[in-house]
Amino acid sequence: MSDQQDKPTDPTPPALVLIHGLGATRGVWSGVGAELDWPGPVIVPDLPGHGAAPWQADYTVGALAAAVSADCQPGQEVVIVGHSLGGAVGLCLASGFFRPTVRLVVGLGIKVNWSAEDVAGVAKVAAKGIRWFETEAEAQHRFLLQSGLAAVGAGHPIAETALVDAVATGDGGWRVAQDPMTFAQKALDTAGLVAAATCPVVLGAGSDDQMVAAAELAAYVPQPRMADGRGHNVHVEDPAWVTALLHELVEANGVLDRG
Repeated sequence: MSDQQDKPTDPTPPALVLIHGLGATRGVWSGVGAELDWPGPVIVPDLPGHGAAPWQADYTVGALAAAVSADCQPGQEVVIVGHSLGGAVGLCLASGFFRPTVRLVVGLGIKVNWSAEDVAGVAKVAAKGIRWFETEAEAQHRFLLQSGLAAVGAGHPIAETALVDAVATGDGGWRVAQDPMTFAQKALDTAGLVAAATCPVVLGAGSDDQMVAAAELAAYVPQPRMADGRGHNVHVEDPAWVTALLHELVEANGVLDRG
């Protein structure tokens, strides 16, 4: 499920696609949306298995990219900003094998290096299955932990927006709406994804991100963009930084300049 503004799908100007990370929902982009002045359509999907989006059998990066692609028009020019797993999905979409034509992709907080222990760790989380809670508040707290939003707190306005569609109820009580199998991610082929991109690729993160460091990103792009003093959820912690970076990159790459 996605939220696309009621604007023409003419490829001038391009659409902006904002893709959330593992465990989150499209609501995490509400702060960026409030700061943003984008002249074209803005597409903000819930990734499959997250939020209000349906569950499916395949949650590989390619399968997630195909689902996001379905929210775009054939040949539609887009700029993508993705966080964590969403950044990897954005890189995959930039390969040119999907419906939209990607003009620029910005990946924030992508875990670019995966060890065997990392893969085993997320597989273990996936194997635990659905965890039921007696109250909605307990399920919401679990969502905040899984999405990394616990650091900003349940009262944070972006966290409050992200909580919409984040939990569900059933015979077992309350649960996080996310399909546990979304955690069963494989090691990311970052070098392959960056090499396959048909557009400029920019990678960045918060300087205090525990998932990835500037030196790791520098192995794949020449100039990683780091937000001083920010952690993994830089788009939640500092939407203004993300928005300023996006506008800078769009101008530098002539994305909105059609001559």
